[in-house]
This record gives sequence, structure tokens and C-alpha cells, in this order.
Amino acid sequence: MDPLMVSVAEAVRRRAQAPEPATALDPDAELSSLGVSSLGVAGLVGDLEEMFAFRFPDDAVTPEVFRTIRSLTDTVRAHRAQQSQQAG
Repeated sequence: MDPLMVSVAEAVRRRAQAPEPATALDPDAELSSLGVSSLGVAGLVGDLEEMFAFRFPDDAVTPEVFRTIRSLTDTVRAHRAQQSQQAG
């Protein structure tokens, strides 16, 4: 896992209340199978927005994006890159 994915996995781990370290989580496992509820997803949105200082566009808060740690990391990476381009 790259550092960004580890950060996302750690946020997921806290919402899932998974005992193992974030690096032990399968990045392709569905968040629901890790114990993240729909309320957990709502909290995860806020956690990630605060952690990475950006806002998820409404069209990015979808079941496809919040399916796995990998899909979520890919979306965070894309939005951070987009913000960097707009700022630079």
C-alpha cells in the first residue's frame, strides 16, 4: 500500500472498528464486509474531507466510490490532483 492508501485504510479501520492495523486490511475488500455501515460511510466522508482538506463533490459520494479502500483511494487521489492543478 502506498502512503495515501494507508491513510485512507486507517480512516476506514477507525470507522469499521477493525482491530488489525490498517496495512493488514485488504484494499479490495468491500467496506461493508469490513464492518463499515452506511452511517460509517457518512462519517468517513467527513473524516477524509478533514484529513485531506477537500470536499467530495456530491457526484463522488456513490456506492461505487465507497465500495473498497482502493476505489476510495483512487477517488481521493484524483480529487487531490485536480485541486493541485487548479491551485497551481
